Amino acid sequence: MGVTLDLTQEEIAQIRDITKEPNDAQAVALAAREFLRRSRLQELKQASGRVDFVHNWRQLEAAELGQPLPTD
Repeated sequence: MGVTLDLTQEEIAQIRDITKEPNDAQAVALAAREFLRRSRLQELKQASGRVDFVHNWRQLEAAELGQPLPTD
């Protein structure tokens, strides 16, 4: 898939330097993938503490292992 970008030579050089990629296209692709990865991590960080967690991991583990439920 082709994409046209409007970047200065200085910006491309900085991206190449940061990514350590000698090829312009590979450097920009790597930078874009890293941006997406960090964006997804940021979304996960923001969701931290907002997810309801059911404390039934012991029952789930016992069921997975085919063992009787632990008694605490």
